Amino acid sequence: MNEEHPEVDVDLFRDRRHMALVCMTWAVLIRKISEEYLVIYSNKQLKRLISRMKMDKNSKTEKFGSRTKRVDFKIVGNYNIHNAARLFRSTPNLMIYSNKNGPGDHPVRYTPHEVLKSLVSHCSQSLQRVDWAGPGEPPRFQDLSAFCNLLPKLKTLRLMAIYSYPHPFQGVPPTLRLPSLTTLSLGVIPVPLVYHDTYAVTWDPFLQYLSLSSEQLPLLKRFECDLFPQQANSINFFVVHGSKLRVLRTGTYYDNNMLPQAVSACLNLVDLVIVHGPEAIAFPRYHPTLERISLLPTVDVKVDFPSKFFKSVIINPLDDILRYTQIMVAPKLKEIRIRNTGGYNGLIDDKAWLLDWYQRWQLRGIAFVDQFGISYDRLDARTFSSADNCIF
Repeated sequence: MNEEHPEVDVDLFRDRRHMALVCMTWAVLIRKISEEYLVIYSNKQLKRLISRMKMDKNSKTEKFGSRTKRVDFKIVGNYNIHNAARLFRSTPNLMIYSNKNGPGDHPVRYTPHEVLKSLVSHCSQSLQRVDWAGPGEPPRFQDLSAFCNLLPKLKTLRLMAIYSYPHPFQGVPPTLRLPSLTTLSLGVIPVPLVYHDTYAVTWDPFLQYLSLSSEQLPLLKRFECDLFPQQANSINFFVVHGSKLRVLRTGTYYDNNMLPQAVSACLNLVDLVIVHGPEAIAFPRYHPTLERISLLPTVDVKVDFPSKFFKSVIINPLDDILRYTQIMVAPKLKEIRIRNTGGYNGLIDDKAWLLDWYQRWQLRGIAFVDQFGISYDRLDARTFSSADNCIF
């Protein structure tokens, strides 16, 4: 493993070097392809990119970074903040910025203001996706508001945490407005090593800041919130924006007693995706537009349970959620999907249970399928070679 690039196949860079030796044309093509997507793993690598940027400064040909569409930062340790900010001077066509700096299980610092300011100064007219893919370096709320308000083409925003919310004595932060955003994704907030009073372990304060006006998210279509809000006034987010949503994804990590009310407020919802564990969950009694309900396990990796534990931990909770679904009046419901991977991997062995539920849904004209859209009655014809129909 290359310590500087731990997530990349060790043969990738060797193959690039060898292919570049074939001829000049190939060398130029390899360089262009490599520049389109930059993944930065270390301060040393960042420094090399800045040096290359300086070398190309006076070049009459296409300058370094002009072809770059995506930059991922994955630096675990410290790095030169000024160099990180300077990098974006050379990426005027950047479309995706991803931040996975710091450790993967808790926040250690907030996203530097200099980096966000440089992104706005040099990439604001091209950025369409901003992704805090890890919890190590989340933004402060006031910085996030000022940053996103200057990105008119931002379509996707993903967050794992907010490093801090403003104190009341700091005044009201800028109203967060995302005029082009279609997808908002909020992950599982990590527990910090040291608590401070401006750090929240739920998304309630964030959603409340977004519930001031319908104009804050005029184009929102997909909302993902792995930690469903817990405070009663957070339901205002669904009251204000629910009618715009077509896809809602959430988890059952907490007692989701507000989920039925939230789903009911999503008057045009088509897909409901539930990351489901052993916790109890309920649905609204009626929904006019819902077409598909998808159930995902909370554990992505394969888990082998003894049969009696599998029944109590997996089968019984699934039975409960399917019964709640069964009594819901949903005239447009066409499909129930269960992703039989990870914690649900053993479902395929319980053919009697699968066929029982298949027959129940068949009586209502509703398909009962896996993540690839293959019906659970076709147990011997199943294939996992294609993910063309996988929606989650």
